[in-house]
Amino acid sequence: MDLSLIFTIPGKPGLFKLVSQAKNSAVVEALADGKRMPMFNLNQVSSLAEIAIYTYGKEVSLADVFRAIYQKENGGKTLNHKADAADLKKLFEEVLPEYDRERVYDSNIRKVVQWYNILQEKGLVDLEPSEYEKAEANVAAAEQPETVAEEVNAPAAPAAKAAKAPAKPKETKTAKADKPAPKSASAKGEATAEKAAKPAAKSAAKKTAAKPAAKKTDK
Repeated sequence: MDLSLIFTIPGKPGLFKLVSQAKNSAVVEALADGKRMPMFNLNQVSSLAEIAIYTYGKEVSLADVFRAIYQKENGGKTLNHKADAADLKKLFEEVLPEYDRERVYDSNIRKVVQWYNILQEKGLVDLEPSEYEKAEANVAAAEQPETVAEEVNAPAAPAAKAAKAPAKPKETKTAKADKPAPKSASAKGEATAEKAAKPAAKSAAKKTAAKPAAKKTDK
C-alpha cells in the first residue's frame, strides 16, 4: 500500500492521486470521480504517508492504522464515517488500543475512517509495505547506529562529573598543609649552624664578664 502518492488538498473534499509532476506544478486526480486538476502550489498538499496518529507511546503511521482496519474487516469496508461517535471510538479502540484519547479527536477518527473506505473501494489498501515505507525503514536503521555511537562517545555532562566526584575523593591542599613539608638540605645546614652558634655566643659572653675591667691610671 503506497500512500506517498495519495494527497489531501485544503478546501477540497476527498483524496487525490498524483498523476504527473513538473518542476513547479503537478497534476492530481480525484479518487471520487476521476477528475484531474493542476496544482501549482505543492506546499499546500499533504501526502497520507506523512500523517501519523498520536498514541501514548510512539506515533503510528496512517498506513499501519489502515492495515489494522483492513485485517479487522477481512479486507472489506468499515463503518461509515458519519456513524455515531461512540461506535467510531469503539472501532478505533479495537484497531489501535493505545491511541491518545486526549489528542485524537472525534473529527480525526471520522477522517481516518472516511479515507480508509475511499482507498478500500479503489483497491488501494493491502497488507504489503510500500517502497516508500521500506526506504524510510532503511534510513531509520542506518541512522540508529550512528546515534548510539554519538551517545557513547559524547563527553560527560558537567553535572554528571560533579555527581561522580565525591565517589573518588582527592587529597586537598588543606590536607597536605597539615603534614609539614620536609626541610631542604640547606635549611638543615642553617639550623645546625644556628644551634652551634648559640653556645659559642654564650661562652664568649661568659669570658667577657669574667675579665675585670682595666683600671685607669692617673697621669
